[in-house]
Amino acid sequence: MTITRVQTADAELLRSFAERTFRVAYEANNNPHDFKAYCEKYFSLEQIKAEIAHPFSAFWFAYIGEQLVAYLKLNFDHHPPELNSRHTVQVERIYVEQAMQRRGIGEKVLRVAHEQAAIAGAEWLWLSVWQANPPAVRFYERCGYQIFGTETFVVGTDPQLDWLMKKEVSLMRDEE
Repeated sequence: MTITRVQTADAELLRSFAERTFRVAYEANNNPHDFKAYCEKYFSLEQIKAEIAHPFSAFWFAYIGEQLVAYLKLNFDHHPPELNSRHTVQVERIYVEQAMQRRGIGEKVLRVAHEQAAIAGAEWLWLSVWQANPPAVRFYERCGYQIFGTETFVVGTDPQLDWLMKKEVSLMRDEE
């Protein structure tokens, strides 16, 4: 597997892949009107370009051969108050192509997140995951993440509860 940093020139590929994988993961479990509104806002080409250009965010693509199989977005400037630290990195998005799931790709992509958190001098790597998605929660728990709080994620006009999950960066170093 090859991991590459997403560049501005990759914006349309990222937009298309991100929206498609998000739809596969969540469209069936959401109100169609709310889901459409969310996708129109967050998967527009302008929005994706702005996210790529954000100085405290970064995206990576994961390829097997020539096939794009996953992507990752990290934020270096969003610190939940529950962690009582300004040295955190957020995994805002991690999506693996549905047909490629359960092959260890997610774990490998999370390792990139761990490496970037260590480089950034972070104490914590953290993420949010929809409470109504138990398989994803179990995946993160298997990867060593622990629940530390909740937040609301809004899809259109639908407020949904997410678990906040964390992993101490020093524990990641110990696992290597």
